[in-house]
Amino acid sequence: MDCFTGKGIISGYIGSTKFRPSAWAEMLCDCVAIFNLSTRILLYADYLRPIYSDRYGHCVQVDFDVLQRAQPAAYEHVLGFIHSNHLQVFGLDGHLLPPSSDDVAEVA
Repeated sequence: MDCFTGKGIISGYIGSTKFRPSAWAEMLCDCVAIFNLSTRILLYADYLRPIYSDRYGHCVQVDFDVLQRAQPAAYEHVLGFIHSNHLQVFGLDGHLLPPSSDDVAEVA
């Protein structure tokens, strides 16, 4: 499977069409969020959090390196989500990030 490194933004658009449902970014980030019972507030991780951008719409800011180290299963989930929904990932500088091939050989 393709993988990403560094920091990036998972775009909320596929071409010129908004990715639906509109709460997809929050739902994706829920996989590593923590719910504080005493304050009843959902706290998103610094390395995977929903944001809104005029350029990318509802989107997710992600640090792939930290996510992979802190939550390997969530990292795989995010990569699968990007791949299965044909989403684009942009660097913080606005350039499209091409996925790199996973160097780990899969066992058949």
